[in-house]
Amino acid sequence: MRSRQIRSGARFAVGGLLVAWLFACGGSTTEGLESLEQGTAPAPVSVDLSSADIRTHLESIPGLTVLSDVEVSGFRFFTMDYEQPVDHLRPWGTRFQQRVTLMHRSASAPMVLDTEGTAIFEEPIPAEPTDLLQGNQLTVEHRFYGASKPAAMDWRKLTVWQAAADAHRLVEAFKPLYGGRWLSTGVFKGGTAALAHRFFFPNDVHATVTYSAQHNRGLHDARHGRFLLTKVGDAACRQQLASLQYAALTRRDELLPFMDGYDAQGFTFNTLGKDRALEFAVIEVPFIFWQYYGMAGTCDGLPSPEASAEELFAFFSYVSTLEFTFSDQALEESAPLYYQGATQLGGPGYPEVHLRPLLRYAGEHVPTRFPPAGVRKSYEPWTAGLLEAWTRFEAKRVLLIYGGLSPWTASAFNVTPSNDAYRVIADDSIGFFGTLGALPEPQRSFLLGRLSEWADAPVHLPTGLEALRRGEASDARMKAWRAR
Repeated sequence: MRSRQIRSGARFAVGGLLVAWLFACGGSTTEGLESLEQGTAPAPVSVDLSSADIRTHLESIPGLTVLSDVEVSGFRFFTMDYEQPVDHLRPWGTRFQQRVTLMHRSASAPMVLDTEGTAIFEEPIPAEPTDLLQGNQLTVEHRFYGASKPAAMDWRKLTVWQAAADAHRLVEAFKPLYGGRWLSTGVFKGGTAALAHRFFFPNDVHATVTYSAQHNRGLHDARHGRFLLTKVGDAACRQQLASLQYAALTRRDELLPFMDGYDAQGFTFNTLGKDRALEFAVIEVPFIFWQYYGMAGTCDGLPSPEASAEELFAFFSYVSTLEFTFSDQALEESAPLYYQGATQLGGPGYPEVHLRPLLRYAGEHVPTRFPPAGVRKSYEPWTAGLLEAWTRFEAKRVLLIYGGLSPWTASAFNVTPSNDAYRVIADDSIGFFGTLGALPEPQRSFLLGRLSEWADAPVHLPTGLEALRRGEASDARMKAWRAR
């Protein structure tokens, strides 16, 4: 009885907060819903899939342009653009082209909607749920990233709800072609986007599987810092990373001249300055190391704090991808990411307390410090709060996958198992694609069974060379994702 009361109260609170949020965003709740019904969602298209080629059916979708079509082992891979409103509450206004890709196996197979959190992953490598279910996959680039930028960047339209509405229109457009069960997936910020899409449009997909879904409370979530300093990996490894940070900042004047090497490569640092960019890179390294490179849980192979300045700089530059993160060119490309962090999604808390005496820009590494410049950024916490409450109390048919080595585990979303919703934290893992199939028994069989039932399709487990191929594909996807 008490549990039902708590969930009922949470449902009331979520509903009330959502109404308040929609009013705060401009326009009434009714106005927003009417706009979606009347103009944003495309009209259903009646199609006969028994005769024409799938490309013919795709080209019949209003607003969809097929850019390329290639045969890949097991499926056809399409790259396409889909016309979207910049503002879904005013669908008659300015439009932009959103980049999407499609892995087509069969019109009757399950469809996995892969929501990207930033620029699209355009290589024909399926996500883990797609691979396990031998399904189709529709991958959606996030608005304002990559090739999906309006001619005029109205930053006010870069919101969690507008992005969810993008996904909703695509589901409405493609569902007449794919009658199997629809599921959604995403990794890191893309996992957060998948959950937000389910929250705002609960009937679009039947279930959701996310990997290391990002979740922040505020502009500097202290949970990540505590995790990185006290819990991840072993104590000796954590201390070695901290010693490398200390060495880099102590010998800052030795490392700074190496920043000049980026000049010849065409990278400039006028926005942050080379000194601040180097300091930010040093601060970030433990987070990035465990997020991407800490699979073994040890620091074997790392340089010594007494290494040469050149070797120290090379380490921090490589792990942080310094020129692709803090140069003017990189900051301009990542402006949508920082804007979303500064206004709705917040940011992770990089630990600084152990470095404070050596820092020149303490407390500055927050989303509001970064581009876009000259744009109003006011952080509102209720979007993340609504999503957190919904996931914890209301979300059904959801599987959240995290890795014990990932900093995002420190702020992992929670679920209620009685809602047929589950969260798993895999030991010695970063919680990327491939984690579900590698879980130990009986956990793996149980969760794969839930995935199969949600998709109304059997799960295909790899064996032998097929397992090796899938492992290589997952590694390739990770490397490409990291390089974006």
